[in-house]
Amino acid sequence: MIKLLNVTKVYPNGVRALQDITLTIEKGEFVFLVGPSGAGKSTLIKLLFREESPTYGHVLIAGKNIARLRKSQIPILRRNIGVVFQDFRLLEDRTAFENVSFAMEVLEHSKKEIQQRVHHVLNLVGLKDRIHCYPHQLSGGEQQRVAIARAIVNRPHILVADEPTGNLDPETSKEILKLLIDINRSGTTVIMATHEWSLVNRANNRVIALDKGKLVSDGEKVLFAHEG
Repeated sequence: MIKLLNVTKVYPNGVRALQDITLTIEKGEFVFLVGPSGAGKSTLIKLLFREESPTYGHVLIAGKNIARLRKSQIPILRRNIGVVFQDFRLLEDRTAFENVSFAMEVLEHSKKEIQQRVHHVLNLVGLKDRIHCYPHQLSGGEQQRVAIARAIVNRPHILVADEPTGNLDPETSKEILKLLIDINRSGTTVIMATHEWSLVNRANNRVIALDKGKLVSDGEKVLFAHEG
């Protein structure tokens, strides 16, 4: 499904965010991407939905080198990749329903299909009674659930989450992790970047660890005694 081959990313200011990364993520996997601040997690995620391109190497999704996509092809790629951010990125002047429906409206789905699917995903993330609330009327956890609903409403094959629990309390973070695991069990490939070792330790999933832009470990569940 996803392959990075000898990927290096150097920003114009000379910062080497990633160094010679090679890895494969199979269809249907749930993968944690861990490492301290500045390790390269966010850069790697940005490469997956073509917000950034590698300086060297190749990023392949479903066999296609996405760095070679024309600008007109990038929106097509992103239809198959849902993205969840730490800061939610909701539209403040739209309700939960409208924030999620917007993701379908830009793809020109019918009103009937939008109504059905948006209600379905908001129910799936536990917000069926909050659909008419604006972001400022929702808790941080509820806002993140809206963001997740928006990311999955178009039924993407891949869901990438960049520190999705970074602004949430520990109990809400556990709930968001459970939701992402449930989404993964439905067949969606999930890649979750996090620095919260306690969440990683709760799930028996593959862990890819970065440090200073380098891949330092890649394997099954890793137990961390503490953060840092």
